Amino acid sequence: MSVDFVNLSMTRRKLIKGAACSAAAASAPSLVNHAFAEQIAKLEKEGWSKHPVACTMCGAYCGILAMRKEGEPISEKTVRIFPNPGHPQQGYCGRSAGAMWIWNHPLRLRKPLKRIGEKGEGKFKEITWDEALNEIGAKVKDLVQKYGESSITTTSHNFQGMSKWLTFPLGSPNNIGHQSSCNAAGINARNWVFGTGFSGAGKLEPDYENLRYLLLIGRTMGASMGALHTLNVARAKGARVVAIDPKMPDITYGDAEWVAIRPGTDDAFLSALINEMLRTNTADLDFIEKGTNGAYLIKENGQPLTQAEVIQGGDKTKYVVASSDGRLSFRGILRNDKGIPTAFDEDSSFKADLNMSGSVKLADGSSCPVKTAFVIIKETLAPYTPEKSSEITGIPADMIRRIARDFTNLKGVIDDGWYTSKNGTDVQVYRLVSIANAFNGNIDIPGGMIVTAAAGLKIPSVSQGKGPNGETWRMAKEKRIDKIIYPEAEGTFKVAMEAVLTGKPYPIKAAFFVGTTMFQREANSEELAERLKKLELSVVQDVLPQEICDYADYVLPSTYFMERMEMSGVKWARDGSIYLSDPQLSPPEGCEARHDVWILLEILRRAFPERAARVGYKECKTAEEFNAYFDAFTKRGYAQLLEECDKVKPGWSRRIHEDIRTKGWSTIKIKEYGVYPYKKPFGTPSGKVEIYSFKSFEKPAYVRGIPPFTAHIPAPAFTPPKRNSNEFILVSGKNCTSCSGLSMFALPSKYLGDRTVWMNPEDAERLGISHGETVEVEGIDTGYKGNAQITVTKKVISGSLFAFGFSGGNRIKHLADHPDYQFIKEGINSHWYAKGYAQPVFGTVANNSAVRINKLRG
Repeated sequence: MSVDFVNLSMTRRKLIKGAACSAAAASAPSLVNHAFAEQIAKLEKEGWSKHPVACTMCGAYCGILAMRKEGEPISEKTVRIFPNPGHPQQGYCGRSAGAMWIWNHPLRLRKPLKRIGEKGEGKFKEITWDEALNEIGAKVKDLVQKYGESSITTTSHNFQGMSKWLTFPLGSPNNIGHQSSCNAAGINARNWVFGTGFSGAGKLEPDYENLRYLLLIGRTMGASMGALHTLNVARAKGARVVAIDPKMPDITYGDAEWVAIRPGTDDAFLSALINEMLRTNTADLDFIEKGTNGAYLIKENGQPLTQAEVIQGGDKTKYVVASSDGRLSFRGILRNDKGIPTAFDEDSSFKADLNMSGSVKLADGSSCPVKTAFVIIKETLAPYTPEKSSEITGIPADMIRRIARDFTNLKGVIDDGWYTSKNGTDVQVYRLVSIANAFNGNIDIPGGMIVTAAAGLKIPSVSQGKGPNGETWRMAKEKRIDKIIYPEAEGTFKVAMEAVLTGKPYPIKAAFFVGTTMFQREANSEELAERLKKLELSVVQDVLPQEICDYADYVLPSTYFMERMEMSGVKWARDGSIYLSDPQLSPPEGCEARHDVWILLEILRRAFPERAARVGYKECKTAEEFNAYFDAFTKRGYAQLLEECDKVKPGWSRRIHEDIRTKGWSTIKIKEYGVYPYKKPFGTPSGKVEIYSFKSFEKPAYVRGIPPFTAHIPAPAFTPPKRNSNEFILVSGKNCTSCSGLSMFALPSKYLGDRTVWMNPEDAERLGISHGETVEVEGIDTGYKGNAQITVTKKVISGSLFAFGFSGGNRIKHLADHPDYQFIKEGINSHWYAKGYAQPVFGTVANNSAVRINKLRG
C-alpha cells in the first residue's frame, strides 16, 4: 500500500538531531540474536570454547563465532558455527554455516602439484614445497631478468590483498584485483559523484537500521548478511523494501516487493524516477541548491563557469552561481596546509537560482550563455516520462509513479549496489542511483545514504615502493597495465591477459592467482582459457580445485580463513568498529596448506632474497615462525590504535581490549550524522555531491567515455536478443546459500544450491519447454554451448533467463573426480557466454550476456 502524504513533522533538523539516540545506543552491544546467544552460553557451560571469526565467503566479512568442543578431534561435529551476537556485521548465511564442510573437504588441495600434461588437461604430480618454491622462484628470476619486473602479475579476489606481497616488493605494479567484474561500477560511480575518499566499498552505505523505505536495484541482500540483519531491525519497525530486478531476489520471498524489470534498463527506470520527482515538485530543492552542484552555472561547452573567467585574477577552483535577480556568487573549498579539504568557501546566506538560464558577462567583456547543471539534468530527463520508461523497462507507468511518490514521501534511499558489473552501462546506472538519493535530500542523515565511520585501525602492510617497517624502494618504471588502457580501472585483469598474447602495452609472462575463481570472475571464459595457455608461468594458490587449476604450471595449497588470525575494521557497518578473527584451527591431518603470504614471500626470497628483505622477511621454515613474523604487524597496528585511544580518553584501551577478549569486536567511533556535505566537503572538485560530474572534464577521454550526466543508454555488452524468439538475455546473480568460490563445493550445496536456468512460463510455453527439461544454451556473441536444466518459474521476467553465479558449471578435469562432488559440474557458468565487454575509461566488465535456447533431440 502506498503512502499518500508527506510527514512534514520529520524535518532534516529533527532527523539529524534524532540520531543522537541511535549513536548513544550504538556504543553498547546491539541487534543481539537472543536465540543464538542462549545456545552459545549453553555450550560454554558444557565446556565448548568460543572463537571469533570473520567469514570471508564473500566480501562482507560478517562476524561469526566458531564454538569448539574441547578435548575432541576437530570435525564438522565438534566445531559449530554461529552468528556473533551483537556484532556490527552480524552474519550467518548458508555459506558461513557450511564453513566446516570446506575445512576437511575430500577435494581439498593438500600438497603442492606440478603440471605433467598440456595446459588445460589438468594432469599433475605431487612435489615437495621446496621443489615447488625453488622451481617457481628460479622461473620468476629468469623472467624478470629477461622482461623486467612488470612482466610478473598477481591477482586475487580476497579482500586481504595478499597477492601484493609478491608484486610490490618485487617492484612490479601489476597487483590487479577482480573488481571489474564485481563491484567496480559502484566504486567508480561514487568517485564521480562523491569524489576521492568516498568511493571505496562500504564508505557510503544506506543507514539500514533507521531507513524507512529502501529501493534495491539489482542488489541481493544475501551478499551481506550482516547488512540484512540490520535492515530487518528497520523492517520490524515498518520499513518497506522494494526490489527492482529481472529475477525475484531472495529478500522478496517474504514481505518485500518485487518489481520485474528488463535487463539493461535500470537507467531508464532511474531517469523516470528522478523526472517524476521533478514533475511533482517532491525533489528536495533546498538540498540540491546547497548540498549539490546543481546551481552551478555551466557553459555551452558543458564545462562549469569559474570565478577566473568572471573576475580578473579570479580563482579557477571557485565556481559561479547566480541568484534569481542576477547577482553572482562564488563557491569553493578551503584546504589545510596539506591540501586536504576542510570546509566550504562560500556565502552560506546566498540563495542560488536552480533554474537560471541566460548569460553572464565575463572578465574580458564578452557575454557567455549559461544554464545551471540542474536545468541541464531536467532537460535531459524530460523525455523519460513513466510511459516512456515503461516502454523500455516493462514496469507499468502507474507503478513507476507510485514508487516515486513513496520514495519521496518516506524519504527513501536506494542501495548503490554490490555485485554491480552487469550490462556495460553500470557506472552510469550507479551514478543515477547516487543522484536520485541526492535529489531526495537523503545524504548523511538518519535513514539515508550515509558516510560510515572508520575505526582508525591501520595494520602495517606493503604498498608500491613502501614496506611495513618503513622500508622504501624504487618500483619498475611501467604503469599498472590495466590503468594504461582504462585510467580509472579498479582492477581489470583482462588487460594483463590480453598482453600475454599481444605483448602490448608491454609483455606479461607470469601470473599468480591467489584465492580467485578466475572462470567465475572473468567474462568470456573461452578467451581466458586460450590466454592462460600462453603464460610462461602460471601459479594457482587455493583451498579447493577451481577450474583455473587445469591451466596452472603449479597448484599450491593455501590455508583457509578458519586457519588464520587477522584483525581489521568491520566492513559495511555504520559505526567504526574493529574485529578479531582468530579461529585457532590448523589444516587437517595430511594437508600441507600454507599461508598465502608465506608462499609468495618464499618465492620472492628464493628468486631475489634482497627484495624479500624489503619487507623485513627472512626465511621462515615453520608455520609458527611465519605467524610470528606476519601477526606482528597486526599486533603493532592494534597497539597503536589502543595508544591513540588512551590519549583521547585515559583507560579507554582497557575497555577495547576487554571487548576483543570477550566478544571479538569493539566499537571505536560512533557515526556522526549531518557532516557531509553540510560541514565538510566531499572529495569532488566542488566539494558537493556532484549530480553533474566535473570530474568528467579532467581528461578529454573521460568526457567521451562518460559525460557529466547521462540518462538511459542501451546496453552495449551483448547483441540485443530478438523479442518472442528463442533468444534471451542471460542474467547472473548470487544467493546467500551456496554462491561463492568455496561454498559451491560444500556438500550441503548439492541439495541447497540451484544449478538450473530459470525461464518464465510464457517463454517456456512458447518454446514447448517443460519444467526440468535439459536444453542447450548457446552464446549469441561467443558461440559457446552448454547444457542446463530449466526451472520454469514466474520468478524471472519474460524475455530473460537467470542462472546463479558461483553455483555450478565447474569444468575442472582430474582434481575433482570424487563421485560425491560431481554436482559442481552441473549446469552452466554464465561467464562463458559473456563476450567480455569492458566499459571505456573504467574497464568494468559486463557479466550478463545474450543466448539462444535450443531443444535437445532424443
